[in-house]
Order: sequence, then C-alpha cells, then structure tokens
Amino acid sequence: MAERVSQAVEPATQRLGWSSWLAERRPIFIWWAGARALVLGTALVIHAIGRPHGYYSHAVLAKPFGALGVWDGIWYRRVAVHGYLYVPGHQSDTAFFPLYPVLLRIVHLTGLPLDAAGLLLSNLLLLAALVVLYELGLALLPAADARRAVIFAAVFPTSYVFSMIYPESLVLGCMALATLLAVRGRWLGCSLVAAAAALARPEGALLVLPLAAIAVDRWRTLSPEARGRAVAAVLAAPAALLSFMLYLGWAVHDPFAWNETQQAWGRSFNATGIFLSIRRLFTGLGEDHWGLRDALFCVAFLILLAVAARAKIAWPGRRWPWIVFGLAIVLLPLASGSMESDARFGLLALPIYWGLAVAARRRWVERGLLVFSAVLLLGATATIPLIFP
Repeated sequence: MAERVSQAVEPATQRLGWSSWLAERRPIFIWWAGARALVLGTALVIHAIGRPHGYYSHAVLAKPFGALGVWDGIWYRRVAVHGYLYVPGHQSDTAFFPLYPVLLRIVHLTGLPLDAAGLLLSNLLLLAALVVLYELGLALLPAADARRAVIFAAVFPTSYVFSMIYPESLVLGCMALATLLAVRGRWLGCSLVAAAAALARPEGALLVLPLAAIAVDRWRTLSPEARGRAVAAVLAAPAALLSFMLYLGWAVHDPFAWNETQQAWGRSFNATGIFLSIRRLFTGLGEDHWGLRDALFCVAFLILLAVAARAKIAWPGRRWPWIVFGLAIVLLPLASGSMESDARFGLLALPIYWGLAVAARRRWVERGLLVFSAVLLLGATATIPLIFP
C-alpha cells in the first residue's frame, strides 16, 4: 500500500518541480521571445520596404530574414558547405572558427535551408545561453539580480547579433555553462564545454582565467583525482585553440592562417595596437562615424566591469580573474589596431551583465534602461545592411 502511494506521489512531485522551475524562469522566456520578435520583426520590415540595402543587393534582402544572414554569416555558411579555403593575403574563411559551421551543417542535414538552419540554431542557442546565465547568476547574486542580468542580456542594444548567423549565442552559452559546471565541481563537463567555446571563438580560450580562479579556490578540498580533472578543465580551452591551429597546419599548411587572414580585414595584432585603435578613432571620425559606435560601447563595457568589480558579488574564487577575463574580451581586440566590432565582442564578457543588474536595482532605473536598450536594439538591427556588427 505504501509503495503504491509512493509511486503515485513521485510523478506528481516531479511535475510540481518542473512547474516551479518553469514558473521561476518564465520572465526569461518572455523577454527572450519579445527581444527576438523585435529583431526578427525589424528584419522583416527591412525585407518589406527594401531599405536600407547598404552594401547588399536587393536579392539578399529579398529573403524575409536576409538581413540576419549577411556579413560573417555568409562566411560561416561557406565553411559549413565547402570547408576551409585559405588564400594568403586575401580575405579567407580560415578566420572563422569551426564549431558553429559544424553545428550549422548538422541542422542543415535535417532538410532545413542553410539560412533557416542558422537562424533557428542561433536563436535557440540564445535561449539556452540565457537560462544557463541565470543559473550561474544564482550562484553569485540574489535571484532578482540574476534574473535582471539575463533580461538585460536579452535586450542589450547589440544583442541582435545573437539572432544572426553568428556564433555569439553559442559562445555565450558555452562560457556560462563552463563556469557554472566548474562552480558545481563538474570538471569533466567543464572541460568539454570550455573546449567547445574555444572552437567557436578565440575568446573562449580566455576561460582559463575564471576557471583557474575557481580551481585554486577549491584546491584544498579536492581529491587527487578531482585536482587532475580541474587542471584539465583549466587547460581545455587553450588546448582546443591549439588543436584548431594544428588542424589548419594540416589542412591549409599554415597553423596561423586564422590570424594572418585578419590582416586582409585591416587587423594586425601588435604591442601598440590599442594606441593605434584610439588614434584611428579620432583621425577617422570625420569620415567614419560608425567607429564612434564601437568606442562608446567599449567605454560602456568598461564602466559596467568597474561596477561589477565594486559590487558585492559572491565571485567563485577571487574577483579579479573574472574582471580581467571581462577586460581581456573587451580590450584585446583593440590590440589589432581597430575598434571595429568591439560592440559585438564585448557581449561575451559575462560580468558586464552582472554590473548592469547591480546598477539597475532601483525600479525606475531598471525600467528606463530596458526601454532605452529596446529602442537602441531596434535601431541597431535596422543598420545591419549598412555596417557590420
């Protein structure tokens, strides 16, 4: 009799648990859906009116969501279909890391057109990334702050990139999941996810900083076997980056092809790159007003990182490796001599969302920033054909 009652109660308890879990995260689903509707709706308007066509022909914008498949999305689709082709001294697809096009190809094999596969993949990966970012936030912040951080991530002005055929949604999710697994002591899973992040974007290798901080903080409590797994997790992302270089050495006979290709886009990493970026910004303002966009977002990212650094956040490990992790994501691209796309690169600096959440604890500040972000998100999406993210 008791066993029957127990068997009957267990499924009901599980259903109640899932219902509670979903109810707690309902705002995340709502804001994800609303923000993506704003981005996709703006792309549809561009398609309907045929403007602005910018650098792209009407044939590109003739597709309902054509604006979301341009720029780097074209290159990622080429890699998904044809693999890598390196032409030294010219723009080549070796600049684009392999994991996202591999996933794109897998989704395409279901019968979906490549464009549709990319849009579906990016938007669903964003939803997963937001949920994981919330789970990570719960380990660091009060639940209200964790929820607010995720909502700001969904409506951030340059978050339209998360709906494009770009790997940013994938990398955001991998970074959040790798650190969450490390916080929970699941080092093997952390290793796999950290490696995935580095195979999707080079910024993934920077996970070595927060993961090392967590491992050092937990070191005394770990068994010898767990210490080995923790070390493997810390080194997984740099090792994955090295594996991609070795692959390029085998496939196109140049392990540094991904970096050398950047020179064809006007990027060249050197010790004075950051100063060159600043000089180019001021000397080019009269001709290129778009550079100001990335500069302003760079400043905003730095301010948010400063807010996060001063906030009372239960950092896993020490605070500064996390802040340096964010600073590296925001500032290292400037070492290439250009600020271009820093408004996109900074989206992967996880602490900026916690800084936003802390700064917007007052209700009127939160509402004002959400409205402001949504308006900027709409406007930024409308400029996709005019300037790359």
